[in-house]
Amino acid sequence: MKLYASQFLLFIILLGCFSFSKPANNKALSLLSTENDTIKVSSSDTSLVSIFNWAHATSNGYLGKDSDPVGPWYESALSGREAFCIRDVSHQCIGAEIISHSKQNLNMYYKFVENISEPKDWCTYWEINRYNKPAPIDYTSDKDFWYNLNANFDIIDASYKLYLWTGNKAYINDPLFDNFFKISLNQYIDRWQLQSDKIMQRPSVMNASEKFIKEKKRWKVNARGLPSYDEGVEGLVITSDLIAMIYNGFSTYSKILALRGELAKSKQYQKKALAYRQLIDSLWWNQKTNSYFNYFLSDGKFHGGGSNLYMLWYGVIQDPKKIIQTLSNNNIWDYYEIEGMSYLPQLFYRFGNNENGYRFLQKIYANKRRQYPEASSGCIEGIVHGLMGVQPSAAEGIVTTCARLTPKTTWISIENIPIFSGLISVSHQSAVKTAFANKSTKKITWRAMFQGNFRHIKVDGKEFSTNQYLDEIGQMHSYVDIAIKATSQKEAEAIN
Repeated sequence: MKLYASQFLLFIILLGCFSFSKPANNKALSLLSTENDTIKVSSSDTSLVSIFNWAHATSNGYLGKDSDPVGPWYESALSGREAFCIRDVSHQCIGAEIISHSKQNLNMYYKFVENISEPKDWCTYWEINRYNKPAPIDYTSDKDFWYNLNANFDIIDASYKLYLWTGNKAYINDPLFDNFFKISLNQYIDRWQLQSDKIMQRPSVMNASEKFIKEKKRWKVNARGLPSYDEGVEGLVITSDLIAMIYNGFSTYSKILALRGELAKSKQYQKKALAYRQLIDSLWWNQKTNSYFNYFLSDGKFHGGGSNLYMLWYGVIQDPKKIIQTLSNNNIWDYYEIEGMSYLPQLFYRFGNNENGYRFLQKIYANKRRQYPEASSGCIEGIVHGLMGVQPSAAEGIVTTCARLTPKTTWISIENIPIFSGLISVSHQSAVKTAFANKSTKKITWRAMFQGNFRHIKVDGKEFSTNQYLDEIGQMHSYVDIAIKATSQKEAEAIN
């Protein structure tokens, strides 16, 4: 009798293992479950589930208290500072939205945009702590503080992305935000000599007292107006990462103005954006090395030495061949510190390099500095936005999905992803079959997209002719737009 019982127990265990590794045909039926509203990942790939669960728990551990003087916030800076920094928050904000840290995002961005001021030469505070003060490690006075000039343009970019993800128009229409955008693209540009026709002639050091320049205060570089996110190079005049982000700032504000119906102004800002892209195209490509320069220094020369990460991230490179070359040139990716590495899963998935996207998720998870807040946030965005291809656009009322699976992940489902004012669930049952559930109270247009050139997509058994989309490097995608009623779901499968 004991023998039969043990055999039965073994059968149950094996059955459980099998059901975890292979999705049942009715897997999609559970996507509308209302048992809870917490984001949840399930997959044939146990490693991927472990990475997400670790990242989710870790990011939740960085939440500050709503009762703190600064209001709702999360830690996004070096540990021990109890603070949030512009670059970190601008990168972490989408990962934070995915795990429902919306009120923290909005509050922190209000703190950034409301503190722009003329005495700080139209900078805001680089880093703010839980006491609602500029972090003392970076700030002594309005004349003595750390500030990377990229920051203002990063805020413009992040504000627009947050609007697209959440539908909250405060990010693009609130007077405090709009005031910040306009000052950053006008007075700030002029004060720091960042105009497209003057930027290459700007001094290495600007808007600093002689005493500050002589002493260099607490830092080895002139940190009050550092023209880069690369903080270890002396004599910087201008850098490719800053020009890329200025281009993106003008281009993004042009899109915001177009949404408001201010088309004439939108065209003006887009024209200014193009001047920076032309500058990159005409001066910054190194024909000898088939790569972009990174820095223009006070010696009057261009220099390499970096990765061009931000040029890729902010979309300034338009030539597909140069994008591919820049991705392949950078054999330093594997030697990145965790801050830079945290961008890489999403970056590689965006360009259809699924293997490297997956590989960098694994590398971040194994990194000895994975407790840095950006690491967990980068994994969350890398999995949901990258691997799952979830991309909401409040401007169009569309949510795109695109499975970017590798052979290690035969299927993956993520339930309760916050977008707009509700939740969705997505199940990639294979690279060519996806189920989508709209758990909100409003209709959503689902753009069911698949990598590759497919003639038809079958939706709940009915075939539809596809539309085609070429990504930034010319890779073909196929899609159909599907209306999904509130609290309902559909399934799409790409076929030839």
